[in-house]
Amino acid sequence: MNDCPLCSNALYAIGVAPCFDCGHAPRELDECRQGAHDYYVCELWDRELVLCDFCYADFGSYFPDYWGMPDGPLPDYPLRIVRDVEEPGIAQDMYCPTCQHRLAFLLFRHHAMARNAGETSPRTLP
Repeated sequence: MNDCPLCSNALYAIGVAPCFDCGHAPRELDECRQGAHDYYVCELWDRELVLCDFCYADFGSYFPDYWGMPDGPLPDYPLRIVRDVEEPGIAQDMYCPTCQHRLAFLLFRHHAMARNAGETSPRTLP
């Protein structure tokens, strides 16, 4: 995939830590190398995503409209940990400089927005 699934701008390859949410940030790459975080494979809206311990704890701060839900008070997202990530390390992913997220997160958000709008998501996580 060469284009962002949300804004259609060009993506480029970068090194990433396991967290779909913050894994693109240089600070997170350093913290991953230092073993500063635990990483979890989580499930939400019939999809898996990987989050670090910080992003897992902070996930509830996303406003519902960000995920394609009706605007309103912060809901209790049904996010659950499936398993720990064993031996986390740096990998490669694509990154959108416009959306400021890695492709794994963008695909998850795209799916969530379609699902929460009652549509079928045409793209899946790799």
